Amino acid sequence: MKSISITSMIVSVALMVDVATAYNPVGQPCDIPGGYGCSQDASINGGNAFIYECAWTNQFVYIAGCSCPTCCVVTTGGAYCT
Repeated sequence: MKSISITSMIVSVALMVDVATAYNPVGQPCDIPGGYGCSQDASINGGNAFIYECAWTNQFVYIAGCSCPTCCVVTTGGAYCT
């Protein structure tokens, strides 16, 4: 069983915070299952921000859409739309 330190998880979440950059991670590989992030890309959710997660399949998956391009926040407990 893999063991991931809380520090590694916090650093990973911190790296996923950048909403200003248009980026579509959905379908891309990831290495920390359970990590959440926010992103914004013209091809998803009408160009508004969205929440994604690193799934247990080691790929990013779309979780939920937000109502504006910058209204997504990542915390140590996950991500949410504002």
